[in-house]
Amino acid sequence: MERSVRLAVPAVPGAFSRTALASLEGMTTVTADAGIAPPNPAGDAGARPAMDGNAMVIISGPDGRIREVSEKFLHATGYRREELLGMIAERLYADEGGVLRAEIRETTGQGRIWSGAPQVRAADGHLLGTRCVIVPVLEPDGRSRRNVALHLELTGARLTQMEHMIASAFNKMREAVYVVDPATQYLCFMNDFALHEQGWCLGEIGTRTMADTDYHAEKQVIDDLFRMVESDGKGSALFQSDHGARTCEAQAYAITTETGHHRILLLLRDISLQAKAERDRKELLAVITHELRTPLTSIKGALELLKAGAVGALSEQANSLVTIAANNSERMLGLIRDILDMEEIGQDSFEIESEPVDLSALVRNAIEAHRGYGAHLGVSFIDGGTAPGVFVLAEPVRLAQVLSNLLSNAAKVTAPGGTIEIWASREAGCGVIYVRDHGPGIPPQLRDKLFSRFTKSEAPNRSRVSGSGLGLSIVKTIVEKLDGEISFSTETGKGTTFRVALPSL
Repeated sequence: MERSVRLAVPAVPGAFSRTALASLEGMTTVTADAGIAPPNPAGDAGARPAMDGNAMVIISGPDGRIREVSEKFLHATGYRREELLGMIAERLYADEGGVLRAEIRETTGQGRIWSGAPQVRAADGHLLGTRCVIVPVLEPDGRSRRNVALHLELTGARLTQMEHMIASAFNKMREAVYVVDPATQYLCFMNDFALHEQGWCLGEIGTRTMADTDYHAEKQVIDDLFRMVESDGKGSALFQSDHGARTCEAQAYAITTETGHHRILLLLRDISLQAKAERDRKELLAVITHELRTPLTSIKGALELLKAGAVGALSEQANSLVTIAANNSERMLGLIRDILDMEEIGQDSFEIESEPVDLSALVRNAIEAHRGYGAHLGVSFIDGGTAPGVFVLAEPVRLAQVLSNLLSNAAKVTAPGGTIEIWASREAGCGVIYVRDHGPGIPPQLRDKLFSRFTKSEAPNRSRVSGSGLGLSIVKTIVEKLDGEISFSTETGKGTTFRVALPSL
C-alpha cells in the first residue's frame, strides 16, 4: 500500500533534516496532488523560497535536465547557477559506467523514490559525500512532472562522529595503523599504538611521512607495497626491521573517504614471536625426520631380522618380546609419517599434480595392496560392485593414500572373520568411492569431530592396532585439495560407510 504524503517544496524551512530524508526514503510515490508546488514558466520560480534557504536541492524536468538549484547546493559545490541550469542532473554524480544514472532513471521512471549515497562532483573536481533522496513528482495520469533531489552533505557533526568511532576502533588495536595520502605521502592518521611506537605526539601527524618513521630503512618495501595497492587495491609483505631484530608483516588497502579522497590504509604488525614459533616448528620437524625416523627404521629392520631367525631360533618368550618391539617401532614410524604428511599437505605451497585416474583400477590395486594387512588382522577386503569406466582427475599417489587410510581404519574396527567392502560408481557428474565396514559404528560423541586431528575411535577392536589419530584429518585435507568431498554414514552396532566424491571426467 502506497503511503500518502503532503510535501510542499516552498514550505521547507531552511535545510532538510535527516529525519525528513529518512521519512522520504520510506515513501513509494508522490503525485502532484500531494501538494508539491507545480512548475511555472519562470523555471520553477515558485519553489524559490526553498531554493533560497539552506537545503541542498536540485529540481529537474522529465528530460532529466536541471530546472532549479538551491543556494546551499551552489555554495557547497562552487558552481554558478547558470552553469547547472539545463545540465543533466545525474552528471553531477561520480558514476563510472553510468550505472548510477541508469538506476536512478529506472526507479524514478516507475514513480518510486530513489535513495542512496552518491558522491557529488564539485566545480573544482573534488567529490562531496552525500545522502540523497530523489522524489519523482507525477501528473495525475502517472506521467513524470519533475524530480526533486534532496541532498544531505556527509560532513560536520555526522562525519566527525563517524571518524571518531573509526579512530576509537583503530586505537584499540595492538598493531600500528597509518593512513597515508598517496598524492603527497603525508600521514593523515596514526592510531595510539603507532604514535607510541614512534614516540610522536598527535600534532605531528600532518607534518610527517612514512620516511620519517622507524621504518625508513624499509622504504623500498613500503614503496613496492603502495604500488601493489595502486594496481590491485591491496597488498601484503613480510620484512625484517631494526637490522633484522624484528620480523614485521605489512598489509595495505586502498580506501576512499566519504568526501571522495583517496587514501592508503597501512597496518604494520610485529610477528617476531610467530616467526620464531614457525622456525622452532620447522626445527622440530627436522629432528623428527632425521633424528627419530632414521634410527627407528634401523631398529625396526633389526627386529625383523631377529624375528626371521637371522641369529638363530628365538624362544617363544623372546619372539613375543621382539614382536611387541617391532609392532611399536612400526607404530612410531607411522606416527612420524602422519605428522610429516600433515605438515606437507597443510602448506599453502602444496600442489596436486592431477591426471586421469581409473577408479576400477584404483579399487583393484587397493584391495591387492591391503590383502596382507587384512590377513594379519583376520579380515578381508572385497569389491562391492565397482562400475567400469569411471575416471576422475586426481593425483594417483594421494588418492591411493586416501583409500589406504580408509581401508586400514576399517580393518582396525572390524572383528576377525569380517569383511570390508570397497567400490566405485558414477553419481551426478562425480566419481564416488565407498568404503564400508561392519564394525561397531562411530560413537555419537566423536561424529562431529571425526575429521579433526588426533581423534581416535573408542571402539573395542581398536585395542588390537593403535593409530595416530591423524589419518582422517589427512584424508579430508587431500580430498579437499582434489576439489572433492568426504562424508560418512554410521549406525551403532552395524558399521560405517565412508563416501569420497570427486569430479568425474
